[in-house]
Amino acid sequence: MLIRYLRILASGLALTACSDTCNGNIETTVLFAKPGPNGVGRRIYVDVVNKPGLGTQKTLLYEGKEFGTFPHVVIIQDPNSRFAKNSKICFTTYRTEAAATGGDLTEEGIPQITIEK
Repeated sequence: MLIRYLRILASGLALTACSDTCNGNIETTVLFAKPGPNGVGRRIYVDVVNKPGLGTQKTLLYEGKEFGTFPHVVIIQDPNSRFAKNSKICFTTYRTEAAATGGDLTEEGIPQITIEK
């Protein structure tokens, strides 16, 4: 009985790790997404789980209301909407873009990245 319980527990833990479609060393939890620049793609707001130096602490607003304060926020530029349905995104290689300034104050100072591959 104990062995059966441990097998069920192990299979449940395997489901909480990054899935096959979510590969990489850096894991993030998706908070929400907005339309990308000029309506192309999406900007995905994520909280970095296991590489805290990548993000910055930020209180986020969504549709004018406070969504919450998160410790390691990054905006992923997703011009092809390939992460549209993900609840988490895992990756290894990325390009750092300039942090937003002067435009949408809710994005001010949040690091922006583009995932490669």
